[in-house]
Amino acid sequence: MQNESSSPFIFYLTLEDALPKAYYAFDKHLKNLGFILVPVKIDQLQTIISASEQEQVVVLCSVTDSREFKIYNEKVRKFLKFILKSKRLTFMHLSSFSKINDQRMFALQKNYYFIRYPLNAKDLSFKIAKYHTLKTEQRTVWPGGKRSTSSIGAA
Repeated sequence: MQNESSSPFIFYLTLEDALPKAYYAFDKHLKNLGFILVPVKIDQLQTIISASEQEQVVVLCSVTDSREFKIYNEKVRKFLKFILKSKRLTFMHLSSFSKINDQRMFALQKNYYFIRYPLNAKDLSFKIAKYHTLKTEQRTVWPGGKRSTSSIGAA
C-alpha cells in the first residue's frame, strides 16, 4: 500500500465512545509531522497489530481523570500483558495516575512507556514521530551484517 507507507498510522486507544480533547491535540500535531492518528478500542487492538503492514505499531493511551482511570483499570490493564507480547507494538501510557506495579511488570517488555502528565502535546508528538521513524528504520536494516569476502578462491 503506497498510501500507508507515505502516511504512517499512530493509534489512539479510546476508553469511551466520545473522543477526548487530548486526541484532537495529538491529531493536530501528528498530522503536521506527516502521521495519521487513528482512534481504536481495546478489542480492535489485537486485530490491528496482526493486520497492519507497518513495521512498528505505536499506540497512545491517555488517562486524564479518575473516571478514565477506572475504565482503564477495568478494560485495558488485563489485556495489556497479552498485547505487549507483540514486539511490533509500542504502548505509550499518558497519565497522572500510575500503578508502580504496572511499570515494574510491563517495563520488562521494553515496549511499554509511562509518560506522566502534565506534558506538552507538541513536543511529545515530535518525539513519538521520531521514535516511530527510528523503530521502522531499525527493522528494515539487515540484522546479519555484511557478507565476508573470501580470499581463498580469488587467487
